[in-house]
Amino acid sequence: MGEIISFSSGKGGVGKTFCSINTACELASKGYKVLIFDIDINCSNVFIMLHVKPGNKLQEYFEGSTQLEACIVKSNYNVDVISAGVNIARFIQFENDYNLTRLSEDLIELKEKYDYIIIDHPAGISQIMMKFYTLSDSIILVANPEVTALTDLYRLMKMLYVGEKIDKIYLIINKVKNIDWAINLYKEIVRIAKSFSLPVNIKLLGPILSDEEKVISSVQKRTPFIHLYPKTSIKGGFSLIVTRYLHEKGTTAQNNDSTDKTFSNFF
Repeated sequence: MGEIISFSSGKGGVGKTFCSINTACELASKGYKVLIFDIDINCSNVFIMLHVKPGNKLQEYFEGSTQLEACIVKSNYNVDVISAGVNIARFIQFENDYNLTRLSEDLIELKEKYDYIIIDHPAGISQIMMKFYTLSDSIILVANPEVTALTDLYRLMKMLYVGEKIDKIYLIINKVKNIDWAINLYKEIVRIAKSFSLPVNIKLLGPILSDEEKVISSVQKRTPFIHLYPKTSIKGGFSLIVTRYLHEKGTTAQNNDSTDKTFSNFF
């Protein structure tokens, strides 16, 4: 049986979807079967960045005329996708407890078919999404140096702990100038968490350096960054993130390609 990993952030614009997509692609490159589910039903955009056409399958699923497995779309990057697509207004009515409970149960069944299911959560703090945090085997939070992003991150961490007694959170620090900056920011996040009396074990998976020009290019070309720019520090960052995560979970990569470079190879 596979694992479910929730990717989340305190606010929008920190690069959560960017990180979830490239982490999914990195896992796939190491031989794992990966599904990414964009659960941001009202503002879905994973399908854009992976250049797939989800159609109206999720609409049909909520209407009860098809199964969740029928909503899966294959991408060109060995990562499967479930996405609401662009039918924003038509999905709002389905965000109720019955449908989300059914959805969470069907996701658990899909664990039999995948090594990893990555849930790309809506940005922000939502009580209704707690159901999906609860069924997740791991939670990865994405932060960046913006003050407002950090403030909302602390609020999300508090809600996760108080609501479901989560004792470990993994962290990716995105859009930093250098490694030292990321480490100092991580230490500050840990310090603030302790000041909030949150006994949460926060594990830093890695930093992603800022390269706005290339990031924008990957979005415009609808190609995951690590595939478009395989010889960059950002690709190395995602390699390190996945390597550390697998090590934390006591797993080794299925595809041990000696040419695959970790973050440290670039510095």
